Amino acid sequence: MLWRPGITIIIFKIYHCLLKYWIPLLLVTLIAIAFRFPWLDSLPPGLNFDEAGDGMAALDVAQGHFRIWWPIGGGKEPFMAYAVQPLLWIFGTTPLALRLYGALMGVGAVLAIYFLARQLLPVEDNPDLALLPTIAALGLATAFWHVAYSRIAFRALASPLVEALALAFLWRGFRTAKWLDFLLSGFFVGGAMYIYLTDRFTPIVIGLFLVVEAVLAWRIKRPALLWQYWPKLAGLGGIALLIFIPFGLFFAQNPAAFVERAGTVSIFNPTMNHGDFGGTLWQTVLTTLGTFIALTGDPNSLANIPGKPELSPLLAFFFILGWGMVGQAFYLSKDNSPYLFLLIWWPTMLLPAILAPEGAPHHLRLIGTAPATYILVGLGICQAIKKLNQAKYRSYLLVGLIFGLTASQTYHDYFIRWANEVNHDMDFDLYIKTLVQQMSAENDPTLAYIIPMDLRAAQEARHYSLDFLYRGKTPFSYIVVDEATVSASLRQAAHGKNRLKVVRWTADKHHEADAKEMISYLLATNTQFVKRDSFAVYDVETYHLNQKADFTLPTINQPLAFTFEGVLRLDAVFVPPTALPGQLLPVALTFAPLSKMNTDYKASLRLINAAGQRIAQKDRQLLHNYHQGTSLWPPETVNEYYLLAVPPQIPSGQYTVTVVIYHPKSLAPLMAAGLAELPIGAVQLTP
Repeated sequence: MLWRPGITIIIFKIYHCLLKYWIPLLLVTLIAIAFRFPWLDSLPPGLNFDEAGDGMAALDVAQGHFRIWWPIGGGKEPFMAYAVQPLLWIFGTTPLALRLYGALMGVGAVLAIYFLARQLLPVEDNPDLALLPTIAALGLATAFWHVAYSRIAFRALASPLVEALALAFLWRGFRTAKWLDFLLSGFFVGGAMYIYLTDRFTPIVIGLFLVVEAVLAWRIKRPALLWQYWPKLAGLGGIALLIFIPFGLFFAQNPAAFVERAGTVSIFNPTMNHGDFGGTLWQTVLTTLGTFIALTGDPNSLANIPGKPELSPLLAFFFILGWGMVGQAFYLSKDNSPYLFLLIWWPTMLLPAILAPEGAPHHLRLIGTAPATYILVGLGICQAIKKLNQAKYRSYLLVGLIFGLTASQTYHDYFIRWANEVNHDMDFDLYIKTLVQQMSAENDPTLAYIIPMDLRAAQEARHYSLDFLYRGKTPFSYIVVDEATVSASLRQAAHGKNRLKVVRWTADKHHEADAKEMISYLLATNTQFVKRDSFAVYDVETYHLNQKADFTLPTINQPLAFTFEGVLRLDAVFVPPTALPGQLLPVALTFAPLSKMNTDYKASLRLINAAGQRIAQKDRQLLHNYHQGTSLWPPETVNEYYLLAVPPQIPSGQYTVTVVIYHPKSLAPLMAAGLAELPIGAVQLTP
């Protein structure tokens, strides 16, 4: 019976393949799924601003508005907007649909790192590294920071997956010399440009490695990979370039979009380095490296317990050991190109975080280091197993112990500590959920909600959580508080309405939207205040519209010419001739800077009776339309708007409005015409 030995061999090979590859991979996949999918619709709670921004881009696509770039939150690449469409179709316009994208990409990254580790350091060439793919995948599958981000709908979650695939096919191409592998690598390199900012560094890694490897090969007189595979590498580059062309053409026509976000957070920006480039760079490098050796951690509670390092002390030890192995193998191995690649790859993918010092160590900006980091951890563990000369089953037990501890710690830290001990109100816009419920409960066609927006944040910094979650019938309008447009915007929002509800943020990025009180001024002169309801992060003010409300800012045409110590001139004012007790008295002024001021001065508007007594007062910093204090005013006139609260029980008669310009700290007034307090108009109060 000659067939029996053949059957036995086949069964043995299947068993060996299952035990060596498929069972470990299945186990790792199940672990990755177990951390990323349970309670995904409720943890994290709410919806983060950036998640919702990605969701709004996806809704654009769902509605047939196809774009290659969204100017949201500094700009968003398009990959997620298109990739999430099947999930929106299945699960509807829900946070769960968005977050399934992150979870799926997170699990995909775990599988991709397994594939990459096998191609970069094949077990056939390195028997001591037989467990490396499984260890690297386990490292990412159980990593707290990657679990936390995989449960948030950020477009960046596809980056490790696509980066790992691009590099895996590159190294598989070096092993097989097949055109298909190089072309697939080029496909993923080009496609990565459409995912996240850090992916722009992937082609830099490949190019830098090929150049350095060619130089080193030339020195020892062996064929360089660049020369051996140049036609196929050219094909890789050609495919990548071909895929990038649409994006490249867009950036050629919109160069500011390419650098907008990077320029804002760049270490070269004086706002970021505070005039000390060297010190900022040094501090950023130290804190960024510290998260890999368990000394520092991301301070942002969005996806971290503030200060928790990316690697635990245990994995940090193996990470350092892995670097030692890489250094040793680079000098001693006959085929040292994979180790040279690691020496170039990991530091290069640090650059997005180092070049953007804000919030360092910023784990999301380090997402491109994830595949290399856990391969290095895996190398360290494999080196420890080799040094200990463990039997195979003991090696499995050691790996199981290491990642059993890691997994249990991650479960405790995420699902217990982070879920219950970290305040998520602001990170995940929980207040927006409350506002959405309140707005959805309204059923009045004569009502509109008004949401002031800070001009400095611009139109593309809307409350995307509100946009994505709200499905009610009551209309709402964002009003950018810009002197040139605010009147027309309010007029349009109030058209056909009898009531307005104005959302006043108290602890949000737009909480200073109406710092110049232009909306308050227009509401006071065109509506009747009804009530104010206060909530955790916002107040809601209710107003009835006057019959002839037109929301027009006053013409400031009552001329004056008061000069304050040669630095500031009061050119004109608007003071209404009459007012009512118990109402707000609207006053407007026009200032002109005369020379450079080193102080951000404040103004005090006062209502004075005939006896010289102060009846009402309003103090506020003088602000340009873009909220600059006087020390930053450009050489142009600036209008200011004030509301003086007139007491209800006040006798009728003529009152005087005065102004004082003063230093905010010393309170010393600026003198004009020999006076500290200048009369600027008279008003008749009538019962």
